[in-house]
Amino acid sequence: MSWHRGWSVLAVAMLFQAVTFGIGIYSFTFWVAPWSADFDVGRGDVMTVFLALQAGMGLLAPLAGRALDRLSIRGLIIAGALCFALGLALAGRAGAFWHLHLIFGTLVVAGLVLAGPLAGQTLAARWFTRRRGTALGVVTIGTSIGGFSLPPLVTTLNAELGWRATNDLLALLVVVAIVPLVWWVVGDGRGQAVQTNRTDVSAMNAEPPPSGLTVLDVLRQRVFWLTVFFITPVGTAFGGAHQNLAPYAADLGIGAQAAAYVVSVMAAVMVGAKVFFGIMADRWDLRVLLALALGGLVIAFGCMLTELSYPALLLVCGLLGFVAGGFLPLLGALVSQNFDIRAFGQVMGLLGPFTTLAAVGPWIAGHLRDVSGSYDLAWISLGVLLIPSAIAVAMMPPRPRSPP
Repeated sequence: MSWHRGWSVLAVAMLFQAVTFGIGIYSFTFWVAPWSADFDVGRGDVMTVFLALQAGMGLLAPLAGRALDRLSIRGLIIAGALCFALGLALAGRAGAFWHLHLIFGTLVVAGLVLAGPLAGQTLAARWFTRRRGTALGVVTIGTSIGGFSLPPLVTTLNAELGWRATNDLLALLVVVAIVPLVWWVVGDGRGQAVQTNRTDVSAMNAEPPPSGLTVLDVLRQRVFWLTVFFITPVGTAFGGAHQNLAPYAADLGIGAQAAAYVVSVMAAVMVGAKVFFGIMADRWDLRVLLALALGGLVIAFGCMLTELSYPALLLVCGLLGFVAGGFLPLLGALVSQNFDIRAFGQVMGLLGPFTTLAAVGPWIAGHLRDVSGSYDLAWISLGVLLIPSAIAVAMMPPRPRSPP
């Protein structure tokens, strides 16, 4: 059997997601201490840069999604990588704290949106039809790979060279690792799918007719809003649990190093879960998989209301990783199942502002911990927040029958 070029495209998509998200998202925490010291600001002030980053991603996602459907995806990914590299280099030369807000709110945002999961999933949706769910699951592993591999490199370089010089090396890494491979491997197609059992890529390099879907057409679709009502509460609830794991573990009497292993377990399970949910999206009704992820999150919150031992916490975090692993593959499968595949990027982009709302989850959990003295009220509140998600799953359309 000949090698299907789509798998090579997925490998490159995993790479550019690993590099951009591994640096921009997973390694952001390692800028907090040096920025706080260099610019004489509090750690809370530093986190406003991250909030600006998330807000910018949500605002840019709809425009980027539409562009990915209509313009050269190869050119857009390369442009995003160059913006990201330039942002890192300029941040290393920032002379005032507001410079970081400006750089991360523009150049770094552009890099993460154009050379991140939105572009990766759009490529997967274009290159695969029969096994599209599997491809969507596989391609999302890229962000997890970045979460494993880039933080140790960043911390080592920071310790040896300082964060400013490290930023220059990371900028060079972005350009060298992403630009040549994207130019060589990724086709210049503009919105059409390629059969999984074909190696002919001529269709990928031809300009297709537009999907005909406008923004208003998408917003009028009932399934779009059902997707919003599922993903927003689930993302908020998971984010609240994820970002508060370390302080929650401290409340249980578990040290920072042991808590780090907990996070590693969650990330490891997440990788396997992405593949599982992707493969099953090709075989099962998506409502079953959505309910499975939702049920796992409810069980996790119920367990966290008890006084967990360290082994029990490991199991709960494994369950959280299983749930989180299904998030991106199921979102991509929902969009590809219910909308014209030529509008995949556009629809995913329009969902971006709603997924960004999940950023309030960590604040909700932390605030409720501060006012109540424990995380019990936080877990209960986040669990109740999942009720709209359960209603949305019940109202989702069934899996369409495959044509004969």
